[in-house]
Amino acid sequence: MSLLDLVVLNRRTVTDAGTVAAVPELADACVVKTCLREVQVATRTVFDQGDVPAGATAAGDLYQGADAYGFLLRLASGLESEIAGETEIFGQIKEAWRLYESAHPDSARALRPWMQRLLQETKEIRSEYIVGLGSATYGSLARRLIGGRPEGTTLLIGAGQLAATVMPYLDSADLRIYNRNPARAFEMLRTVRARDSSYRTTVLEPTLEAELAAWRDARDVVLCIPADPERDAARVAAWREHAEARGGRILHLGIMSTAGTAWSGVPRLATLQDLFSLRDTQAEQREALLSRARRACLGKAQLAQLDDADGSRPGTSNHGWEDLAVFL
Repeated sequence: MSLLDLVVLNRRTVTDAGTVAAVPELADACVVKTCLREVQVATRTVFDQGDVPAGATAAGDLYQGADAYGFLLRLASGLESEIAGETEIFGQIKEAWRLYESAHPDSARALRPWMQRLLQETKEIRSEYIVGLGSATYGSLARRLIGGRPEGTTLLIGAGQLAATVMPYLDSADLRIYNRNPARAFEMLRTVRARDSSYRTTVLEPTLEAELAAWRDARDVVLCIPADPERDAARVAAWREHAEARGGRILHLGIMSTAGTAWSGVPRLATLQDLFSLRDTQAEQREALLSRARRACLGKAQLAQLDDADGSRPGTSNHGWEDLAVFL
């Protein structure tokens, strides 16, 4: 099958305005469904048979040839997703293709060379540009700031929404939670996740003595509460008793900076300012890699067009990047 005969209909099933009316599926199309979109992949012959209702393209985008292949590359690489670079869509496409091959072996024969090339080139793009991008949640950024070390004890102070967001990312074999209302801490444990049985989670007594003892034992501490002038000086003193030998870190997500607080001058302490700085740096790096991935999708689609023009087998490429000059 020539690349010119590859056609893709992409339509959003959910938009900001709500759910979009369904468009009937083509009888011989490979259909990929996600929570937000439906993509139908077929040959031009199928679309020419009149199976696409009038006005169907008004609810989506119709691609053909190299444009269709380029869109599929971006889709499979996660570049068309709401969270750019996510990995779930690739598995959904592989599963949809597996089911399609099983249910429509004759129709799949024409699409197979291009789908096999798609899966292979998606792996190449993901491995080179997308794997390891990382997420930008409070929890993932917190883990990067404190190092994500599983050894030792981690003390989490607070049991509100921020603490619940961060807790699953604390890779500690011994997690201790302090909150002035222990019932909220136990509720957070029930709603956030059930920690692996090999991990120990302890909710501390709601006393200052219990908290300060945990400060002296902890390797890392994460605070998800506002600054507290009444207790912060005692916390700093307890931390300094063993801080040098312990070598851990403090992450205070309740203050923007240490200026004017008891935390000023405390070594290995990060604040919201550091978390936001890491987020911005990571966002710049992430966007640079995603831009390169998008260019790679375009380049591979153009190489596919070259291969198709000279009769090369769709699953291989006889050209190099220098051949792209003919398209520029």
